Order: sequence, then structure tokens, then C-alpha cells
Amino acid sequence: MPGDSDYDARRTVWNAMVDRRPAAIAVCTSTLDVVHAVRAARAEGLPVSVRGGGHSVSGQALCEGGLTIDLSGMRRVTVHASRGVVEAQGGCRLADLDRATAAHGLAVPSGTVSETGLGGLALGGGTGWLTRSFGLTCDNFEVCEVVLADGRVVEASPTERADLFWALRGGGGNFGVVTRFRLRAHRFGPGILVAAALYRPEEASEALAAYASLAPGLPRTIGWHASLKKRLPPYPFVPADRVGRPGLLLIAMWLGDADDRAAAQLRRLTRVGRPAARECLVLPFADGVQQLMDAEFPDGRRYYTKQAHLRELDEGAIGEIVRFWTEMPMCGEIVLLGLGGALRDVPESDSAFSHRGCPWWLEFLLHWQDPRWDAPYARQARETVGRLGPCVAPGTYLNMRNADEAADVRALTEAYGGPEKYARLRLVKSRYDPGNDFRSNWNIPPADSGPGLGNRRSEQPAG
Repeated sequence: MPGDSDYDARRTVWNAMVDRRPAAIAVCTSTLDVVHAVRAARAEGLPVSVRGGGHSVSGQALCEGGLTIDLSGMRRVTVHASRGVVEAQGGCRLADLDRATAAHGLAVPSGTVSETGLGGLALGGGTGWLTRSFGLTCDNFEVCEVVLADGRVVEASPTERADLFWALRGGGGNFGVVTRFRLRAHRFGPGILVAAALYRPEEASEALAAYASLAPGLPRTIGWHASLKKRLPPYPFVPADRVGRPGLLLIAMWLGDADDRAAAQLRRLTRVGRPAARECLVLPFADGVQQLMDAEFPDGRRYYTKQAHLRELDEGAIGEIVRFWTEMPMCGEIVLLGLGGALRDVPESDSAFSHRGCPWWLEFLLHWQDPRWDAPYARQARETVGRLGPCVAPGTYLNMRNADEAADVRALTEAYGGPEKYARLRLVKSRYDPGNDFRSNWNIPPADSGPGLGNRRSEQPAG
């Protein structure tokens, strides 16, 4: 409660721009705790937010004047190695998941910063290094245990409450509190073959043009992305004399069983353009690559993200991106992702996650310390995306949306796949959260009318 000694620590999240004061924070250690918290919030008429890792850039882990359900006491992971299945509680961070699976030579595809909460990442989709081979995190759901708005505990799967299961795979935290995930795990690691080429700013446009030409034709066993960094970090493949200076990294990873043939394919990718340095090496995956970016994005900075789907990565778009990067006054990076592969194996209608066929993602990951720069720096990023014009495709990645996009209902509808899919999501919302208790998110309001709550099969006692 406000006034308790650890209240301020409990309400502090990753993004220092977020400064909200919940009426209370319920620190849960079990599903039953979550049930009590949800029921208490409903009884008091309080809005509810759910905190996993607290890494939402828009601060959706906290609700002003409401009840924050803090899942940080629910981080247990159980690996069933012989079945290739992992059970993870809703408060797990990616590091918890990676540590547990790596011990068995397994991996669950997830994000790229290990302190990120599994729940928020997965319910919004979940992209990372392994997406091209193994899909999104939400594509690997088998069962989700969910506390609904009325306090009931249910399971959602492809065969039970299939409508809820469909919505949880990309619909965010709109439908309840997920207290347990059962996920498919894949044979992978413990090492990963990585090839990186480093380019000075004057060489970046040429390298990105080659990247745009080659990346769409790569097999799904290769993940290749571009990262334009304001200050190069001390990665194992960055020469010491380039650390702290601007640079473009084209990083390729082999996402299958590595051998000499794989190494040869990756080395060819390091020869595009005119690299200032290039390296091919094997790194630990769980406690190496998965934690590579942690130090670049620590808690307590002022973060702003801007994401766009791109139809193409042409000369004009590359020019605008490089111009912003070479002139940007803030810290951070610009990332270009060519996803595809396993992401496209799931038909667009089979999950709430949308725009699977988009060829390119553009992500601005920016940060600074002084609040006076919040508005102008955010505006610069928005204006740069605006200048990309017809290259920008419909939709955005839910997990990268920022607070300044909250009022744009049309853009949010498109992020959820357009009017038809959004209408379907609203019907599911009406069925499982008709009072919109779970609205501290990229909110999907209930439809004006819809079917009643689902059958009671496989419900668990709620205490």
C-alpha cells in the first residue's frame, strides 16, 4: 500500500517515463493469490493491471489508482524434457525460462532481453532470435491457465475454450491473468553459431541495400538482422577500437544443427558490402546471446520505442533510416528484421497475432536521461517513420507500441489485424471479460452484445 516501505520499489518499472501510483499492489505467490486479488479488485470497483517483468515500454504493468497484480513471486519453471514441454508460471522472466531449458539442451523461442517478463511478451506475440525456425512464443503455447474476471480459474487450449486460446495468442492481457503457460520446447544449443559484420556509418547504406536484397531468400535456419547502434557495445565480435562508437552490425545466426556447411553459409553473409570487421564464432545461447543486450537497456532510463511494418526496404527508406541514425542525439539503436520462416507457417486466421506475411519490421529502441527531451525526441522518431510513406505497411507489433499511440483507435484496430479480426476479439472479450475489468493494456472493449460465459468444463476451485 502507499506508505509501505517497499511501495515505491514495487511500483518502479523498467521505463523511467512511467510514474504511476496504484491504490494497492498485490504480490502474488500462487494462482489462488491471483484469484483473491481479482475478486478484491472487482468488489472495490478498481481497475486491474498485471505486472510480470515490468518491461512494457508503455507502462501497462501499473494502473493509476487501481490494483496492480504483481506476479514476481510466481517464477517457477518445470521442464519435461522427454516430452519437449515446459511449464512456466506467469511471473517468469526470460532468464528463468532459458536457464531451465538450457540444462536439457532445449529452448523456447522468446525475446532478446533476459529480464523481460514471459507473460507480457508471449501474450503480445513474442519475437526473438529463434523466430524464423521455431515461430513466436505464442505459437508454442499448448495450454494456458487463466484467472478470469469473475475469479474462475480455467484452462485454454486448442481443444478447450479454443476461442480464448486463439485470443491469448497475440491479443495481449485483455482476457484474464495467465498464471501458467505450458509451452513446446525445441532441441537447441547449448551453443549458437553467430557471424557478424561491422560497418562504419559511411558504409551503412551500401550494406543495408545488400541486406535488403539477400535476406528474403535465406532459409529459415538463418536469422539475419541489422542493428544500427549509436554506441557499439563490447560484444565478443566488436573490435575494442570500435566500442562506444556508431556502427552498423549485420548479425547472422544459424538456427539449426551447426556444421562446416552452416559456418560457410554464415561467413558468406559477412562479406556483403565493405565491412570494417567481421567475425564467426560459437557463443553460449541461454547465458550468452540471450543476455547480450541486457546491459544496453537497463532499468531506470527514459525509453521510447517506435515500430513499423514495412512493405519494402528500398533506397529511399534506407536513406531515411541512415539519416536519422547518423544524426540522432539520443542513445539506442534502430533494428531491421526480416522475419518470415516459421512465422508464416501459422495461417493469419489461426491466432490473434496479425500481419505474419509482412516482409520487414523496423524498430526504434531509444533512450535518454533528461525528461526535457521526452517530447522532442519521440517526435523525431515518429516523423522519421512518417517520411517512409508508402513503404509503411498496415499494423504494428503490439509489444512495441508506446503510450503516445493510445488514442489512435484506427491504428490499434489495424495492429490487431483489421476490423474483422478486431470484431472477433471483441466478441471473445465479451465472453470472458464483459465488464472490461482487464483494461490496463492495449484494450479491446467488449462487443455491445455477445454469448455468455463459456462452459464450466475443466474449471478449478477458486478457493
